[in-house]
Amino acid sequence: MKYKEAKRQFEHALKHQKTISIPKLRRIMQAMNITLEPSESKEVRYLKNEIKKLRKQIKGGGRIVS
Repeated sequence: MKYKEAKRQFEHALKHQKTISIPKLRRIMQAMNITLEPSESKEVRYLKNEIKKLRKQIKGGGRIVS
């Protein structure tokens, strides 16, 4: 599931007060990169890895693709 689709489903569920199953909610949250764990270290590791990827792409002369 892509971010935009997950966001659309989540907004629909909230707007219309729909019930979401736990597995579906997990998929939506993963697609939107949302975590309930209060772990800053996970977020920092994720951001550091993203920065490394971008630096490698810049060094290699590659395009940045989102």
